Amino acid sequence: MIERLHRRRSGEPAARTPVSVDSEPLLLGFPAEFEPVDPDDGGPVQAGGEPESGPDTAVRIVVRRRADLGAGAALALAGVAANVSLWLPWVAGEDQTGLTLVRRAVAAAGSGLGELLQRGLWQPVAIILCGGLLAVLGLLVIVPAHTHRLVGVLALLVALAAAAAVMALLAGAHWSAVRFGPGLWSGAAVAGFGLLGALKAMLTLPLVTTVDQGRRTGR
Repeated sequence: MIERLHRRRSGEPAARTPVSVDSEPLLLGFPAEFEPVDPDDGGPVQAGGEPESGPDTAVRIVVRRRADLGAGAALALAGVAANVSLWLPWVAGEDQTGLTLVRRAVAAAGSGLGELLQRGLWQPVAIILCGGLLAVLGLLVIVPAHTHRLVGVLALLVALAAAAAVMALLAGAHWSAVRFGPGLWSGAAVAGFGLLGALKAMLTLPLVTTVDQGRRTGR
């Protein structure tokens, strides 16, 4: 004990106590050997005790541009239905086609907006105009873009206007469908295809992918 205190005061290193073989951990009577364990469990451990790191790559999230062909086809069919209604009779038993009704509406509009509303000619004109607008919006949704939700909202408003015009015609006839010809049902198809295309453009989610930018250098 006195010798140890003397060595500490003089700065000499203390003598190490020899460790016997019996004090080492044994496994079935043999000295046990332990491999270095990676604390993060992220890969093999090198000889120096540090885990080997894999390739350091950079991944970026990218929103792809694409065309909505389904919505474009539905909106194009709405425009086709509006064009077909121009050549079909709107009233059963009469030869008043959609083109005739448009000409009468233009002549009535020259006398004032009230004359157009009183004679009930605004509905066919509104339906046909909505069909033309839906066809134009159908061209916009086939242009590649991140999303077509704005075009879908505009198409929804136009389709609802066409549907309101069809309902106004049916309500004016006391919901008697037998009084109308195939021209009106082509107008109803304008509203139907327009609603379908608008919902398709609005509800289609953007296409999100990841791009590997390669190995990053420097830290």
